[in-house]
Amino acid sequence: MFQIITPAQIAGKSYRAMAFAFSVAALFVAGCSSEAGELGGQKIAAADRTVTPQFAQATGLVQSAPVNSLTGSAVRQRFFSVPRPAEVIANDYSDLTETLLYATRAAEADTKKQNGGKWIEAAQIGLLFGAPEGKAFLTAPAGRALVRGEPAESCPSLNVATAPTDAQATEGALRACLRQVSARQDCGCRVIARADRLLAKRDEFQYAIGVSSHIVDPTTGRQMRMTAEERIIEGRPGVRRLWMLGVAGPVGMLQVEQDGRAAFVFSSTGKRFDGTHLEDGFRRGRTARRAYLTAKDGQRLVVLVGFEESELKENSTTLLTWNPYGPIELKKAEAN
Repeated sequence: MFQIITPAQIAGKSYRAMAFAFSVAALFVAGCSSEAGELGGQKIAAADRTVTPQFAQATGLVQSAPVNSLTGSAVRQRFFSVPRPAEVIANDYSDLTETLLYATRAAEADTKKQNGGKWIEAAQIGLLFGAPEGKAFLTAPAGRALVRGEPAESCPSLNVATAPTDAQATEGALRACLRQVSARQDCGCRVIARADRLLAKRDEFQYAIGVSSHIVDPTTGRQMRMTAEERIIEGRPGVRRLWMLGVAGPVGMLQVEQDGRAAFVFSSTGKRFDGTHLEDGFRRGRTARRAYLTAKDGQRLVVLVGFEESELKENSTTLLTWNPYGPIELKKAEAN
């Protein structure tokens, strides 16, 4: 069923991390902590040249190509935002026609007649300025649209599309999103940006550059906390590389593929773990991920990326458990 939800319709509805060092013989670099977010990109670039060779290469009108960098003209753009935008959501393919109609109306409404609306610089919009899909949206040469899974907390899909017209791009991004969330219960797809309009509230465009990550020994439950920064591979938009950073530099890299494959390599030893990863929705614009990995010698590893501290505290037992075969039900954490 298609939804366009106005504020009036929804008005009535309404860890601390474990503080001990995680050590596995000959694997970890000493002195890692969450302060690594202050590191520059030079150490990552150097480690990238030595670690990434160990990862084997994986084998129309509308295009999607996330990018790592922005042009000057892209940065200088402005976008129109209103305090209480309508929510334009498609729950399945049968909603597409109506969803596209309402998306066009919302994006082409007269800005002078929208109370509280204002133009915002691109640099003030975290998701557009930080996420690869946001950067691709900013650099699109013609029609463009950005669509996110809804609700974002449990439907991890973010799709950008460019096309000759905004309408074609919107349809392309919606179709891509619906394909991704079709296997998940209670997930739809929401148009959050189109052309020069933001179709979601400003706080829904948050994007955390560095997020907490945990490497866990599932046999003992011991863990190590770090910061994770995300990179993409140009020409392979379905691949993400997440660097785990400590004070001394990169500890290792997790590479995740769109088909669910994952691999982790430690920077200091080159030891590789292979397995699968699962996505649990967005936290401050970043995908919360769980990876379950095994080395050739049989040693297991769990890597958690992007979960909030309160969420980790509420779900610590569940998240630290070896569970590579399916999604898990997470308790909704209370804000600290």
